[in-house]
Amino acid sequence: MQMPIRVILEILIFSPFIFIALSLLIWFWPIRKKDHGHKRKILLRRNFILWMILFLGSSTGFYRMFSFPLKQIIPVSEKKKAGAIVIVSGGVHESGAPTPSSTIRAHSAAQLYLEGWAPIVLVSGGVTKPYIPPIDKKGIHIVLLGLGIPSEAIWIENQSIDTYTNGVESTKILHAKGITTILLVSHDYHLPRAKAVFEKLGMTVIPYAANQYALNRSENWWLYFSWKNYNRLQTIAHEYFGLLLYSLTGKT
Repeated sequence: MQMPIRVILEILIFSPFIFIALSLLIWFWPIRKKDHGHKRKILLRRNFILWMILFLGSSTGFYRMFSFPLKQIIPVSEKKKAGAIVIVSGGVHESGAPTPSSTIRAHSAAQLYLEGWAPIVLVSGGVTKPYIPPIDKKGIHIVLLGLGIPSEAIWIENQSIDTYTNGVESTKILHAKGITTILLVSHDYHLPRAKAVFEKLGMTVIPYAANQYALNRSENWWLYFSWKNYNRLQTIAHEYFGLLLYSLTGKT
């Protein structure tokens, strides 16, 4: 599956790659012999600043500052009766196995179903490609079955390719069944955009963050500076861009 240019740019910007590339460029920038001493000091100073930015950018503190505006609009998770539970898929590998994000969302949706909050679980997206396993043997569906959800209680929407089409294709199925109130399951950072899309399409949405336990878990001090923070920054930047784009194009 070809990766969109926007995603490639996000990976490059919110990763150590761009810093390492700039650092190498600085180190190997040609210097004339007569300017060697002065220019080398300037290059060393720039390299030091660059690596300090890299170091600070890998910190949990910077991530918290960067994600603060998004966290202010994340809806409060609730458990209420609904016509269906809708899981916005976090993707599926080519083998048919769900990604870690999809697995977490499946677990939360199964919990909601088993607690009796809704009689149906609708899986939205994540299985659009003709992978080898059949549709009922891959992705979130197989996780739900393994967690005890009966197959007749699982509906699959497999035409959507992004958050907006998750909403469009899912509401077609839900409206056809007379369902207007849903428990919407996704990660907390994704809920503002997903909730806005489904509400724009006429659904009453009860949001539920799948990563409840991760949000309440304290972080180990030795992970305060971590390369993983760059991946987290990319995720938040993706949501900022998506919220802006959906607002400008009238999708929310």
